[in-house]
Order: sequence, then C-alpha cells, then structure tokens
Amino acid sequence: MLSEPTRWIGVLVRSRGAGDRLPPEARPVGRAALKLRAEGIGVVFGDEIVAGRMSGWVAQPGAWVRKREVPVVALHDRFASQTYPQAYEAIFDGMAGLPVGNPVDLTMLCRDKLATQRLLEAAGFAMPAVQADPTRFEATLAAWGTAFLKPRYGALGRGVRRVQPGDPLPTQGEGAVVGGIEPLFLQRAVTSPAGWSGWSLRVLVQRVSGGDWVVASRVLRRSREDPVVNVARGAEVGPADRVLEPDRVRALDTLSIAVARAIAHQPWGRTAVELGVDAVVDDRGAFHVIEVNSRPRGRLEALAEQNPARWADAHVEACVRPLRYLATMEPRP
Repeated sequence: MLSEPTRWIGVLVRSRGAGDRLPPEARPVGRAALKLRAEGIGVVFGDEIVAGRMSGWVAQPGAWVRKREVPVVALHDRFASQTYPQAYEAIFDGMAGLPVGNPVDLTMLCRDKLATQRLLEAAGFAMPAVQADPTRFEATLAAWGTAFLKPRYGALGRGVRRVQPGDPLPTQGEGAVVGGIEPLFLQRAVTSPAGWSGWSLRVLVQRVSGGDWVVASRVLRRSREDPVVNVARGAEVGPADRVLEPDRVRALDTLSIAVARAIAHQPWGRTAVELGVDAVVDDRGAFHVIEVNSRPRGRLEALAEQNPARWADAHVEACVRPLRYLATMEPRP
C-alpha cells in the first residue's frame, strides 16, 4: 500500500465523473501521478478549490478515487479557460496565495501573439516581421510577397492561412474558440525548404529543480501541401533529431531554452514551468521563432503512439517534471 504523501500538488483541469475514466496505468498522466506518489508527492486533479484546499480525483493502483479538501502546496493550471471562461472565473478566487504553475499572466502573454513577439524582440530574438495595422495590410503584403494571416489569440492553427498580393485580407476572423471573432494580423512568411510547403518545430522546455530549463522533446511538423503545418490539420509529425543534424539540434535546444529564460525573467516567472516554443525552418536551415505556447499539448503523445519503446517513458517524465518542480515551492506570503 502506498504511504500518505508528504506534499500535495493540484492540477486544474475540467472535472469529469469517474464513470468514463480508464485506470491510471492506462494513460501517461495517470502513470505520472503514481510515479510521484511513490516519491511522496500526491496529485489531485479537478476544478474545485476553496481556500487552498482542493477536491478532485487521485490516482491509486488500478483506480481513480475521489478525495476531498486536500491541502495543496501549489497548483498546475491546465484548465481550458478559453473554452470555459465562467467556470475558470468561479475557481480563480480559491487559488489565491498558492504558487500556480504557468500562471494566468503567462497564459495571457502567450495567448497574445503580438505581445509575445514584442517581449521576445526586446530580448534580442529575431522573429518574422508582423503587421497589425489593417490599413497597412495591403501595402505590407505587396512588399513582402507572402505572409500568414493569423488570429491574434489563435491556437491549433485555427483561422490561419497563407496570403499573397490580391488575396482577400479581412481584419477579423475566427480564432481559438469556435465561433469567436478576434483581430487578425500579418506575419511575414519565410521561404520553406525545397519540396515542402512548410517545416515547423515544437520544442517542449520544462523547469527542473534549481530553476533552470531542459528540453523534453523536439517535434518536427512538416507538410508538402499545407503551409500552416499544424498536426491538427494533418501535418506529418516525427522526432526532429531524426531529420536535423546533431549541431542543428543543439542550436535549436539553445534557442528554445534562451526563449524560456527570457519569458521566465518576468515578475511572475518563478512559476513558469513548461513552454512550447514554436519555430519554422527556412530554406537555409535557419530557425525563426514564431510563437510560444503556455499550454503545450499532444506532441509527445503523438511520438509515444508511433514508437512506445522510445517515447513512452519520456512522455510520463514530461508529465512528472513540472509537478515535481512545483512540489519544491512554498506558498506566497
């Protein structure tokens, strides 16, 4: 029998009933919770928290069990706040005083692609030029030749399309939330490697004890037909190190960790615990950071499904790492 944890971490997710839950051993996040439990760290998943005490679901060998009013020392925010904004507001007050992994300030920064670009450019990172003034869309596109028209707060490639002079240039369109309308902006396109419509990289970087960052995975997404190059739109996906030379992998790691450090330099940065750094590859093999995601998802899962022997353990460890880091923290005074 597992001993009682010495510390508890809460993971904020949309709560579901027990009836549709597979045993913890059946999914990486469940195996991660069991692994942490063996280290003396308990994990409770849910969306009920009052005065620092959380009610939700806890992994035990063979089953998820309901546990009420667990005194958590920190939270990892994985709640779908854009999809369920009212539910998120309802639980927000209960988070007060607790360290929150990937806090709302980070989420809001990464959600706003223009704000992220301004911060990273100020930190010295070169990024494809953007144009957010709709009155200058046509002239800017004429000068660039090719660009991507993107929702300012978009996600999963929804609403993104490549445009050239003469194409319609609407100023608003659907973004991250289906049916939601948000402003659009132009981001200059880079020339893709020969024979491809686009190469895009997602690098998962995570916090470790001591506060620095490590690369958990590097995933290459590419497509011969679709320049948006998003897995949700059918792009090919695989390990980046299967295609890139070792020196380019090292350069990509260095770039991604530097981006994470720059973002974590913000006042709230001590609880930034994981980021998905997105970069595109041009026809010379150079990397161009285009955005950063505070809710990285799905890429390691895709690799683990393709090659469980290589990636299953890495997937579990990627679930563990942010929670293990948060377990070292103390509540804010």
